[in-house]
Amino acid sequence: MGPRITTGAMLLAVVATIALVTVELSEAVTLAWRLLPIFIFVAGMSVVTNISAQVGVFNAVAQALERTAPNKTKQRRRVLWAGIVLISIVVTVFLSLDTTAILLTPLAITLAKRNQLNLVAVALAVVWIANIASLHLPVSNLTNLLALSGKGFTSEFDFISTAAVPAIVATTIAVFASLLANRLPQRLANSTSGTASGISETSSPLLKPMLIIVAVLLPALASSIPYWLSSTVAAAAVLAITVWKQREIISVSLIPWSALVLAGALSTVATTLNAVGGEEIVRGILGDTQATPMGLLQLAGAGALTANLINNIPAFLALEPALTTSNDYLAMLIGTNTGPIITPWASLATLLWYDQLQRAGVQIRWRTFIALGLILAPLAVILPTLGLLL
Repeated sequence: MGPRITTGAMLLAVVATIALVTVELSEAVTLAWRLLPIFIFVAGMSVVTNISAQVGVFNAVAQALERTAPNKTKQRRRVLWAGIVLISIVVTVFLSLDTTAILLTPLAITLAKRNQLNLVAVALAVVWIANIASLHLPVSNLTNLLALSGKGFTSEFDFISTAAVPAIVATTIAVFASLLANRLPQRLANSTSGTASGISETSSPLLKPMLIIVAVLLPALASSIPYWLSSTVAAAAVLAITVWKQREIISVSLIPWSALVLAGALSTVATTLNAVGGEEIVRGILGDTQATPMGLLQLAGAGALTANLINNIPAFLALEPALTTSNDYLAMLIGTNTGPIITPWASLATLLWYDQLQRAGVQIRWRTFIALGLILAPLAVILPTLGLLL
């Protein structure tokens, strides 16, 4: 996103924050405490990932994966393709969809370029799996953490048990969609020539330290340590080593400010509207679902539609007043997690994914993304919601 969008989002964020503080100070404080860990996590992961890409970490990992693949071309491509899909699922489930968007996009593009994989299929597989397969655990999606911090679930186990069947259904849909994407023509993606992900083939003095930091960070993110703390410590270590050994690669563009400001601005607007009467309107429109098939589909559909209009984090915050039971919350999460695969701004992960694509020299037209999303999103929302009834 360009400077005009950044400036507009910043202005919106400032105006919305002033309005929310004026109308309801306590709501502003609550929102800040709910969003701050999320944005700290994304900023820290962005620093780690973007410096890792510049010093060759993803190139090194790609080479390691290639050494495990068969030498025959067709078998090699199949193994590498399956590896990308499997790793995307594992990282999404245990480390969050934003980690998948930030960490795996440059890795997947590197593998695709080096092995003549279908570039558009690889790119779409990462972003589709990141969004659609993010129902399994609370940490899988930032909206899951918002739901857990609300009144929807009594514990993490309650969340996991309620989400089990819908999460499996959604992940299966994501895998099939990724496999079908392999039939898409390569011309749907434009790629610059040269080394994948802008990575230099020359060895950097930061390569080994960065590999160690990333290797320590991933299990830390899956542990009981607060996710934002793990990413912050890792980012601080990365910046310290980079200042010491390769200062010239540090810049403010390491963090996707546009995506963060836009998500924060829209979340503030949603909370402000709720504070001035939107809460009653939401309850009136969505009503009492009573865990009926149509009621849950209505909640999931409302979540998906709103997420594609204003981003999934503010969509969840805007519609949360209508939720009462754990099934209500999960239906809404299905909509806000699996549904935002149509518009570019529908999820923070999609914005982060696109940022990584641009850094890697790859461009997929938004009209292609939108057209495919219009086909996939209804299946990704309706089928897991029906699975919730089981």
